[in-house]
Amino acid sequence: MDPDKYLVLINEEDKTSEVESFKPEGSKVKVKYQGGKEYAFNKQNVVLLENPILVDVDEKLLFYRNNQLFNSKVMLIFGETAKIIFKAGHSQLFDYKFIKVDSSKNQRSKIQELLEYWTDISKYTNTDDEKDAFLLKEFSKLNYIDSQSVLSSYMNESNLIIDSSSSNHTIFPFRFNLSQKQALEHALKSNVSVIEGPPGTGKTQTILNIIANLVMLNKTVAVVSGNNAAVQNVKDKLVKDGYEFIAASLGNSDNKKHFFKNAPVYRESGWESDREELELVEGIKKLNDRIHSLLELNNSKAKLQQKLSAYCLEQQHFESYYSNQNLQEIINLPFYRKTSESIISFLADYHIAMEKNKSDKFLHRINMFWKHGFRDFKSLKEQEVGYIINLQKHYYKLKIEEFKKKIASIQKELDGGEFTPLLKQHEELSTKLFRHRLHIKYKNESPLQMNESSYKKKGNFNKFITHYPVILSTTHSLRNCVPDGFLFDYVIIDESSQVDLLTGVLALSCCKNAIIVGDMKQLPQIVEMDIKKKIATNEVEEAYDYFEHNILSSVIKIFEKSLPRVLLREHYRCHPQIINFCNKKYYNEELIPFTLGNEILSPLVLIRTEKGNHMRRVTRGNDKGNFNQRELDVIVQYLENPLRHVEDAEDIGFAAPYRKQVKTALSLLDSQIEADTVHKYQGREKSIMLFSTVLDHSYMGRFGIPFVDDPCIINVAVSRARDQFILITDQSLFEKESKEVSDLIRYMEYNALDENIIQSDIVSIFDLLYKDYSEKLIELQSRLLNVSRFKSENIMWTYIQDLLSDSEYNCFTAGTQIYLKNLLSSIDQFTEKERSYIKHNASVDFVIYHSLNNKPVLLIEVDGFASHANNPEQLRRDELKDSIIKKYDVPFIRFPTTGSNEREKLKLKLNEVKNSIYLERS
Repeated sequence: MDPDKYLVLINEEDKTSEVESFKPEGSKVKVKYQGGKEYAFNKQNVVLLENPILVDVDEKLLFYRNNQLFNSKVMLIFGETAKIIFKAGHSQLFDYKFIKVDSSKNQRSKIQELLEYWTDISKYTNTDDEKDAFLLKEFSKLNYIDSQSVLSSYMNESNLIIDSSSSNHTIFPFRFNLSQKQALEHALKSNVSVIEGPPGTGKTQTILNIIANLVMLNKTVAVVSGNNAAVQNVKDKLVKDGYEFIAASLGNSDNKKHFFKNAPVYRESGWESDREELELVEGIKKLNDRIHSLLELNNSKAKLQQKLSAYCLEQQHFESYYSNQNLQEIINLPFYRKTSESIISFLADYHIAMEKNKSDKFLHRINMFWKHGFRDFKSLKEQEVGYIINLQKHYYKLKIEEFKKKIASIQKELDGGEFTPLLKQHEELSTKLFRHRLHIKYKNESPLQMNESSYKKKGNFNKFITHYPVILSTTHSLRNCVPDGFLFDYVIIDESSQVDLLTGVLALSCCKNAIIVGDMKQLPQIVEMDIKKKIATNEVEEAYDYFEHNILSSVIKIFEKSLPRVLLREHYRCHPQIINFCNKKYYNEELIPFTLGNEILSPLVLIRTEKGNHMRRVTRGNDKGNFNQRELDVIVQYLENPLRHVEDAEDIGFAAPYRKQVKTALSLLDSQIEADTVHKYQGREKSIMLFSTVLDHSYMGRFGIPFVDDPCIINVAVSRARDQFILITDQSLFEKESKEVSDLIRYMEYNALDENIIQSDIVSIFDLLYKDYSEKLIELQSRLLNVSRFKSENIMWTYIQDLLSDSEYNCFTAGTQIYLKNLLSSIDQFTEKERSYIKHNASVDFVIYHSLNNKPVLLIEVDGFASHANNPEQLRRDELKDSIIKKYDVPFIRFPTTGSNEREKLKLKLNEVKNSIYLERS
C-alpha cells in the first residue's frame, strides 16, 4: 500500500510497505502481503489510517519530548500518530502530541555535528560479527538523543548526577574486597562512573556483584564489550553459580537465535530462605560495618608482605655481595636498642660526623654512647668499611624480623576479629538473600513463548526484560537488541579501553546510567588511521576524536575530576615478582598483591638469543609480516628440556607483537599451547607465559622498536602469566635502544636467580651471513670454501666437507649444483609441468653420493630468505621441486637460512642414511 497515503499497523507495528491489501471480515481482517501471502488477524490488532497531512520538515527544527530529531525529511500526520521519514530513508512513528516544530532556520548544534562526524566514519568501518555497513545503519537510525540518556550528558558535557546518600544494604554474593566494595558504591551513586581494573584485580567479580545489586533493585542492566569474549566471562560465571536464567545473551542475529533456541529457565529448588528477608538484610548491614575496618587491616597486612618480599630480595643480593668481602662478622651489636631503626640512626650520625671531621672528637663519642649505647670506637676506626658493612648486614636481618612481627600481629588481630569467618558469613547471607528474591520472582513464572523476531514487539518486550533483566551483548549490537527508544537503567561497558567511540556511543545512547570498566594502562582499541583521509571533516573537540580516544579515555577527558573513579588495587593473578614489575612501572605501586606464587616454578626467566640478525620481514605474498625463527627455536629447546618439563601444555601460552610470528609458532609448538598476538591475549591468562619480542639489530628491526616497546603491550604481555613469565629476546638490542623492554630486562636481571638468566647456545652456520655473529663461528668464517656466488651455499659446502672428512663418513662424497635431469634416468613418470621444470636446467644445491657406486643418497637445498621465503614465485618452484624429489624417492633435506642447529640436523640425517644402507646390506 502507498506509504504516502496509508499507515497500516499490525500488532502496533508499521507494516504499510509490506501489505498489498486487506479486507475486514467479521471479527477478523484478512491481510494480503506483497508476494501473495494472506493472513487473518483479529480486528483489534489491525489499524488502518489514511489521508495524512504532509509536512516538509527538511529545513526545520523538530523536537520530540524536548529531544531534537535530526536528519528529518518529511512528517506524515495520521491523527494522533506522526510518521517521520528521515533522510537516510527509514521511518519512525511518534506520538504527535509530543512533537514540536520550530520553523526558524535549522541551526546545526554540537550534537548534530558530532553525529554527522561519527556517521561519516561509520561508512568506512565494519564489525567482526555483523554484516557490512552495520554501524552506518545504526548511526542512520540514531535520529534523536534522549535527554535522560548518558549519551545526552556525554555530548552536552552536563554535570553528573550524584546521589550523596549512603547505603549500607549492598550485597556481595560473589565475594569482594575493599576496592570492589568502593567501586560498587560509587557505581550506584552516579549516572556515570569509572572502575579502573588493572590485570588480575577481579573486574568480572566486581561486575557480577553490581549485577546482583541492580537486580535486587529491579533495575535493567546490559553488560557489553567490544567483543563477545569479554562478556563471555560474565556469562560463564552466572552459569557456574546457577544464575543464567536472569540473563539473555543477545547481540547479533546468530546469538539471538541460539539464545531463544536454548533459553534458560529457573529450575533451582531450595532457594527459598528459611529466615525472614528483613532479618537477612539487617544481618548483612551489621556485617558491612564490621568487615570494612577488617578489609583495611587485611590490605595493610598484604602491603607489609609486599615490603617484606622486597627486603628479602635485597638481603639476598646483599648476602651475595657480603660473602665475597672476607669480613669478620659482628656477633653482638653494641647498641642499647637492637632494631633496624637504631642501626640507620647510628649510620646517619656517624656519616654526618665524618662529613664534619668530628668522628674522633670526644663530644661526638659521648653523644654516640648516650644516644646509641655504642662504645666500640677502636674497632670502628680500625676497620671502618668492614664494620659498616656488618651493620648493614644486621640491618636487613632486623628489618625482616620486624616486618614478620608486624604481619603476625595483624594476622592475630584479623583472627581475633574473625575476618575470614565474617567474609564467609557475608557471602552466605548475600547469596541467601539474592536467591530468595529470585525464587520469589521466578517460582510461578512460565517460560516465555517468544523468539528472536517477536520478543521486541510491543506488549512482549516488557515481559521479556522483566524476565531477563540482564542483557549480554557487544557494544555495537546493543541498540539492535531492544525496541527503539528503550533505555536500560544501567549499561556496564567492560574492557572499555578497547571500545572505540562509535560503538561506545551506541551503547551510551540506550541507558540512563553507565559504568565504564577498563584500564588505560592496557591495550587501546585499534582504529584504521587511513579513514581520517576519507571523511569530510576532522574538526571536532579533541575529547570526541575517534582517532585519539576510546570510550574510556573520552569519558575521563570530558568529565575530568567530577567523575567518580575507583582503582581496583587488590591483585589475585600473578606471582608477586611478576606483577610487581607492572606495579612499579605502570601503576605507581598502588596494586596490592595477594598471591603467594608457585613454589616449583621460577617466576621470571630471561632468555637471550645468540648474536646475529635473526628477524625476517616477509613483504610479498599473502602472509606478510615480521618473524624470528631463532627465538622460536630457542623456545622449542627450552620447553623440551626435561628439567623444565611442564606436564600440561594447556597451561602454557605464547604471545608476540606480530601476527606472522604467532603463525610461525603455531606450526612449531605443541598444539595445546595457545599462541596469539598480545592484542588478542588481553583478558586471558596462563600459568606459564612465553613472550617473543621478534626484533633484532637490523634496520627493519630497529624500525619496529616504537611498536614493540609500547608500554601497553609490555604491561599486557607480562601480566598474562600467573606463575612464570619467560622473555625471549635479542642479545642486546633493547638494552640499548628501548625504554619499556629494557626496564623489563633490568627488572628480570635483578629479580631472577642466575640460573633463570639464560644465554642461548643455539647458533646457525648461516649466522655468518650477518655483520655481527657468534664467536663460536669465527673459526668456520676463516676457512670458507667458494663454490657459489651465494655465501649461504659456500657456508653449507664448507660444513659438508668438514663433516665428510670425519672417518665416520668416509664412505660418502659430495657434489654441488647437480642438474635434476642428471639424477633421473627417465622423466616419464612426471607431469608435463614437472618435466618442463626439469628440462629448464633445474638443479639441486648439494648431492651426497655413496663413494663406492656414486649413487645419490641425500639431496640438500639451501633456501635464502630473500630468494625463497620472501619470493612467492620461488616458493611455488620449491613446491614443484619437492614433488619431483618425492617421486625420485631419495632422502632430502632443506636448510632455510633463518633456521638453526644445521650441524646437528645434517649429521642426524646422514646417520639415518648410513644406518638405512647398513640395514639393506644386512
